[in-house]
Amino acid sequence: MREFDDRAVSTTVGYALSLGISALLISGLLIAGGGFLQDQRVTSTRSELTVIGHQIAADIASADRLVGTDASNIRVQRNLPDRVTGSAYTVAVVTSGETHLRLTSAEPEVTVRVDVEAQFAPGGLEQTSVDGGDIEVVYNPDGDDELVVRNV
Repeated sequence: MREFDDRAVSTTVGYALSLGISALLISGLLIAGGGFLQDQRVTSTRSELTVIGHQIAADIASADRLVGTDASNIRVQRNLPDRVTGSAYTVAVVTSGETHLRLTSAEPEVTVRVDVEAQFAPGGLEQTSVDGGDIEVVYNPDGDDELVVRNV
């Protein structure tokens, strides 16, 4: 009579192979999903920075229009989020060449450019950089006759 000592080996080997294949498939899905989520985060950050940049550009244009009304002190405030997609950001006013705003987030590293359309006060727009959060656009005719973007 024949001995069947290795009968259970096929079940154990099949189980081990199933676990190995499942682990490979799951890790492949997680890696692919992680890359997809990172791409979505970059896209979301870019969109948020663009919206914030357009809001600040609109405030600069509003303050610029108010300069023509001979108002003594002009201050346009905007409550903005401190962070975009969980990351801090900065807003730089660039006046060399075409005047624009450059918004940059820290993580993920995304930079957005938003053009500023205005005729500006007699002294122009001061080149500056501010952190994200509440900002204001200020004009004081007794000072340098410049529009200034600063944190509140």
